[in-house]
Amino acid sequence: MFIGEYWHTFDEKGRIAIPAKLRYSKVGEDEYWVVTKGFDRCLFLYPKHEWERIVKMINERLSFTKKEDRSFLRMFVSPATEQAVDRQGRIAISQSLREYAGIQKEVVTLGAVNRIEVWSEENWKSYKEENEKSFDLIGERLEDLGL
Repeated sequence: MFIGEYWHTFDEKGRIAIPAKLRYSKVGEDEYWVVTKGFDRCLFLYPKHEWERIVKMINERLSFTKKEDRSFLRMFVSPATEQAVDRQGRIAISQSLREYAGIQKEVVTLGAVNRIEVWSEENWKSYKEENEKSFDLIGERLEDLGL
């Protein structure tokens, strides 16, 4: 399970260090992630096995005959790239995905249970400020889940 909030910078080659607490392996061991567009102008990083599980579920539940389903599938899967973690625990993010998320230098990585989210510092601060006001109201929905 991925939890926590970490502040980093991208290097000149478009790489970000995945915090040690969010990695599965030790630095230098094989570890693969899939990076794709997320919601709210962030990026989603999935461990390869989790990505495969999600894509299988999407494929089973979405219909290629429905326009909205096709559109979502294209927007979510087509920009995805598989990346290996290098010996320093870094992962490369494509220029197009960095542009989508508005990432230039400073980034925030968040643990989001089954994935990691990568946000530009500016987008995260804005999102957090906007949504912290409604956190308690959203929390009331937990009752609907039996919590």
